Amino acid sequence: MCICIVCGYNGLESPQYESDNSPSFEICSCCGFQAGFDDDDQGYTIESYRKKWIEQGAQWFDESKEPKDWNVNDQLKKLK
Repeated sequence: MCICIVCGYNGLESPQYESDNSPSFEICSCCGFQAGFDDDDQGYTIESYRKKWIEQGAQWFDESKEPKDWNVNDQLKKLK
């Protein structure tokens, strides 16, 4: 599993960017970030998307995949 560069979720099936920086277009189940769309087409930086997600309550994009004991602060620590 791979970690989302926006929210730290460790459930992605592939890296969001390949070694040549091409995006995977996979959507993060946690924050909803889609590499290649939210950044390239919508103009978000990783930091600005993360800030927006947190300011909007850090809600899960796909609530069916949210772990019962999930803690946003613990997850964000994976990014440091």
